[in-house]
Amino acid sequence: MDTEGLSVICAGLGYVNEDDSGNRIGYAKTDYCLDNLKDFLRFLRRDDPQSRPVFKQVCKWNTVSKDLIPIIEYCQDDRSLVLNAVKVLVFLTMPIEASSNDISQQIEFSWGLKSSITHSNTIAVVMSLLESPLENLEHKALTEDDWKLVQLVLTLFRNILAIQDISFQQKAGESAGQFLSLRDRFLELLFHENVMDLILVITQNVGGSSQYFRQDNLLLLEIFHCICMGQEPELLAKTHLNHSKDGSKAFFKGNPTFTSHDKLLKPHQVQRDPLKKIV
Repeated sequence: MDTEGLSVICAGLGYVNEDDSGNRIGYAKTDYCLDNLKDFLRFLRRDDPQSRPVFKQVCKWNTVSKDLIPIIEYCQDDRSLVLNAVKVLVFLTMPIEASSNDISQQIEFSWGLKSSITHSNTIAVVMSLLESPLENLEHKALTEDDWKLVQLVLTLFRNILAIQDISFQQKAGESAGQFLSLRDRFLELLFHENVMDLILVITQNVGGSSQYFRQDNLLLLEIFHCICMGQEPELLAKTHLNHSKDGSKAFFKGNPTFTSHDKLLKPHQVQRDPLKKIV
């Protein structure tokens, strides 16, 4: 692996802006940020699936928290930039190969990625990217590009949901409870950001007039499997009903639901036209 080349790419993305108290208030992207993200993707596509040196190095550098998440949160006016950052996240969160090396370390890094994403506004921003595809779906005008974007987002959700294994070292360190708590918190976040509504809408359209979603049966099954793994179905149903009372309205209007980071993101949000109800 070309560690120096990867380092130049990551360093060339940009840097976080902070206030005097050290709080994150923005992200200054470089002129070559988009090109560097595309080069980043090339590195990940060539990453050895057995040893995953690129994945490990990027996790050691904490690039997701330092660069990718801030790009998604603060650069929403640059759609291409955000989309490429999401693609990088999809590669970094891909399920671990059972035959690969250093599985325990990979599991540890994966939980770190899940934690960073859970404690950010990443999911809310990613959901807002789907406003146009969902509108086209409503009007039976879904394009192949729309479908590919929905598939990309669903793959990201599947990947993060699938991060559930706990290594022997983590169990020995008595931190298993923290990981289970994080798992449940991510599920709660999906309900809060109306991701569950999205999944149900897509599932309902698998056998519809659009032929695209018929190819995503397995992906949707994997998502449902990961959602239900280790959970009480009755509690999941109750949670969905509770969130649906208010959450569905926000989902069908296409409004990303920002919570604890409202003040940080307001100057950077892109105002979008409301999305009509599609179900």
